[in-house]
Amino acid sequence: MTKTQPNPAEINEIVEVDTATPTNADLYQQAIEKGQAILKDEGSKAAAAREIYRMLQGEHRDVILKAFIDGATVTVKGAPTYFYNISRKFRKLAKAEPAKD
Repeated sequence: MTKTQPNPAEINEIVEVDTATPTNADLYQQAIEKGQAILKDEGSKAAAAREIYRMLQGEHRDVILKAFIDGATVTVKGAPTYFYNISRKFRKLAKAEPAKD
């Protein structure tokens, strides 16, 4: 069997899902505001990004990156680095916690 090429008209009909749309808009807005407050009080983008990640860790990666940019004033190029470092730290902390019975 040979694979057939898709019809160009069909390609235009494919609808992409916007992965940067939060599932909970209220929680997203709260995370942005909390990040901005931390940034104002502490002056630390990393602390603001950690709190945003903590609040939104169930969301898609793109939503969290957008929140870092909006709430922690992280650059577009810096957001993935913050995401990687923070998610890695959270995974290590979760692994170190003893299992609850």
